[in-house]
Amino acid sequence: MTGHFHTVDKPSEPEQNVAAPQSFELSSVVVEYDGKPNRCTIYPTEATRLERMASWITADADVFVELDDMQ
Repeated sequence: MTGHFHTVDKPSEPEQNVAAPQSFELSSVVVEYDGKPNRCTIYPTEATRLERMASWITADADVFVELDDMQ
């Protein structure tokens, strides 16, 4: 394994080998619960099942807003 750790007393240095920005499509699924908030999970559409395990986010569905409402 390669990498390094940053400590609080040592400021981190900018990454030199940062990959170019990627463009990808996201998918979402809402799971409805009785007596608990519904949960929404967002993940990259083209990700494999293994990749999805490391690249998803889940939150209560009511915290998400429509993109048009952000303006």
